[in-house]
Amino acid sequence: MDDILCIHDNLDSILTQIDKYFPLKPDSVGEPDVYLGAKLKLMQLENGVWAWGLSPSKYVQEAVRNCKKYIEENLPKFYKLTRLAPNPFPTDYRPELDVSPELPPEHASNYQSLMGIFRWMIELGRVDICTEVSMLSSHVALLRQGHLEAALHVMLYLSLHRNSRLCMDPTYPAIDSTQFPICDWTEFYREVEEPIPPKALQAIGKVVDLLMSVVTMQEINVHKDLGVDS
Repeated sequence: MDDILCIHDNLDSILTQIDKYFPLKPDSVGEPDVYLGAKLKLMQLENGVWAWGLSPSKYVQEAVRNCKKYIEENLPKFYKLTRLAPNPFPTDYRPELDVSPELPPEHASNYQSLMGIFRWMIELGRVDICTEVSMLSSHVALLRQGHLEAALHVMLYLSLHRNSRLCMDPTYPAIDSTQFPICDWTEFYREVEEPIPPKALQAIGKVVDLLMSVVTMQEINVHKDLGVDS
């Protein structure tokens, strides 16, 4: 076993129990630094709460570097990363309307690899490309040159906006219930009831209240003293 991620209000007690069966190196126990390719760091929010931040900057930079190398060595000259990409997609681009020539198998394979890389970036916090990657991924059955150009545009956008951090704020949101009007829907729904299968099992166990985490994402300027490597 290489790594253990322990989340508990009394970490020492849990790690002591684990150490009985899987001896831990004395210098290996501490706050997490890297998790699945993303940089972890505690950050204090404006409300004074401390929260963990997840930054995939290193992973993004490595992906961009490998993509540029692949373009130079394997793709025709008209495929390139330009210098302007304020948004993940080119302006007014619609992948479902693309009628450019179909991609050859070797380029289609690279396109699928890019989709896998993008999806992992989203898992690590790059939610700003989620919609575009989902749209591009839906066309893998019939890929065209325009689709690959759009994927490279996403990579260019990431190269220009590579530093980001996903903050996992544990604070309960302040919701004013008086802002939600109470309505009588009887006239609309009449006597409608939820259809429950006759042989459905009865719910058992204890009721558990889940903490609602507010997740925010903020782009980081590496020139400011925010502790993120460029």
